[in-house]
Amino acid sequence: MANIRIPDILTDLSHVGAAGLPKGGSPVVMQELEICRQWGFRINEENERIYLQFDEDQIVPYWIQRETPDLAWDGLRVNGFLRIDSTNREALAQARLGVPSGTLICAEEQTAGRGRGDRIWFSPAKSGLYFSLVVRPGQSTRFWPLLTHVASIAMVRTLQDLVDTKVISQPLDIDIKWPNDVLISGKKCAGILLETITEGNNAAVVVGVGINVHPDSVAPEMAGDAICIDEPAGIFIPRRKILVGFLKHFQTVYISFENGKSGEVLENWKRCSTMWEGAQILIEKGGQSRSAVTCGLDENGALLVQTEDGSRETILAGDVRIKRFPV
Repeated sequence: MANIRIPDILTDLSHVGAAGLPKGGSPVVMQELEICRQWGFRINEENERIYLQFDEDQIVPYWIQRETPDLAWDGLRVNGFLRIDSTNREALAQARLGVPSGTLICAEEQTAGRGRGDRIWFSPAKSGLYFSLVVRPGQSTRFWPLLTHVASIAMVRTLQDLVDTKVISQPLDIDIKWPNDVLISGKKCAGILLETITEGNNAAVVVGVGINVHPDSVAPEMAGDAICIDEPAGIFIPRRKILVGFLKHFQTVYISFENGKSGEVLENWKRCSTMWEGAQILIEKGGQSRSAVTCGLDENGALLVQTEDGSRETILAGDVRIKRFPV
């Protein structure tokens, strides 16, 4: 399927707000309005004018830019798609063209969303958040893996904000599974995929994030291992509220990262995770599985473990699962 960008008319309507635009227009404009309606954008007509009804769930680039504070970059630049193969793929392509730090690619739907290890990230329309952020770190490339930790801290803080501000009325059991999964009640609600380019003087990191928000965002076959945020919240949580919260918290932690405070980033990550020390895990790699116990993180965020024979190892990559015991 071809990628579909956010139609220009949607951007125009979001800019003019309550003033609306005159009804009518070229065939192209009328076609774009119909596309917007088909994708669920709330287009109203009144007194010969057209309006985009404000909605906190809708992924409208101008609203995202307006609502997100600029803390770590000069200004958020949002490239919105209705449908895209992969936001990470598009972000990498744009990074190669030189887009600045703080460039966001977001989409209502992905047709080839990716997780770690070439896994597919289920990305149905209007039910989850699928976005990729381009950043250009000033830190040495050896510290870049810490940006996975930066993103997971931001996600935890975003979820906790929803509880603290009473958007969600009950506590959430939030955790981080090393290296890139955010869990609620032991089930995955968000994943992070870090990809990089270092081509001459053009160096960038793409931080890809997928978040299960509404029930349809969880594939039926993943119901035992994944969860959407609406389920434990007990209410409908607007997607853009989560996205803007994430972008705010990401910048806050990213500033610490850029200031060379990697130790501070790691300490914050540890406060968000129960698995970095003393957790019994399974390390799966190359079709084989072996048991270990976690015993810390190194300065780059790699997982330190003690294996069954008592030796210590540093895990840089591979799948790590919490060891489940029969009840």
